[in-house]
Amino acid sequence: MYEMHLGEATSGPGPVWHVVAHDRSATLCGRPLVPAGGSDTDRHCLPCMSAFHAVMTGEAPGG
Repeated sequence: MYEMHLGEATSGPGPVWHVVAHDRSATLCGRPLVPAGGSDTDRHCLPCMSAFHAVMTGEAPGG
């Protein structure tokens, strides 16, 4: 099971939605789970979304 958590962006300021496996303490892009200042956003972490897509389709990461 995967969840979306608000966190700091990997590039640039501001919060984004990261993907987190329920049994992990870091996002799929490798960022630790830390508060993003409580802001809401509709932006998503592209590295997390790419990793999630690879997991769901059974593709190896990176291609």
